[in-house]
Amino acid sequence: MGIYWFIPVYLKGKSNTESPVNNYKVLNIKYIDTVVSKKNELVLVWKTFNNSKRQNPQKWSPNKATIQKPVVKKMVDLNIADSIDLIKLPGIGPVLSARIVKYREKLGGFHSVAQLKEIYGMPDSTYQKISTQLELPDPIVKKIAINQADEKTIAMHPYVEWKEAKLIVRYREANGYFNSSEQLAACWGLEKKKLEKLLPYLSFTVTPTQ
Repeated sequence: MGIYWFIPVYLKGKSNTESPVNNYKVLNIKYIDTVVSKKNELVLVWKTFNNSKRQNPQKWSPNKATIQKPVVKKMVDLNIADSIDLIKLPGIGPVLSARIVKYREKLGGFHSVAQLKEIYGMPDSTYQKISTQLELPDPIVKKIAINQADEKTIAMHPYVEWKEAKLIVRYREANGYFNSSEQLAACWGLEKKKLEKLLPYLSFTVTPTQ
């Protein structure tokens, strides 16, 4: 009888002292607790990371892309630009830049950017690219004193041919000074479109310029 009584007591004591390693329920609970603990730790780190990003956005990420500022194109004054300034424009090389400067001198200055289309060898595609980068804030041009200039001086302008210069001088000698563009338009043989282009370069003063 004593032996039979001892066996249950022995087994109960062994069950209470059994190692947790063999207790699968205990292991499973600890594993879940550990995972939950690590997830909480990760969430805590992520929140801290996000807060630092909001508070100091310039330092939170060393690999962030640099924000590029919009490029503001510098406008070029067509009447004062030299060959070096013009070469910097897209599609303009040494030849075209030299032609622009030379044509500007013959004209006495540009009064419109669109006059670039009159230059020999200027492609329309190139003009379209550079026209948005050119300006004429104060287009001061050299004027021809139409009431004093001789045939040679008048004919030097790109918009006037020799025969037209002679016609202007002869008409002036026969009819007196020109007082307006309407009188100049009365000259036989002068094309209206050519006269309209020429008018910004004409002065109708009746006294010799100093």
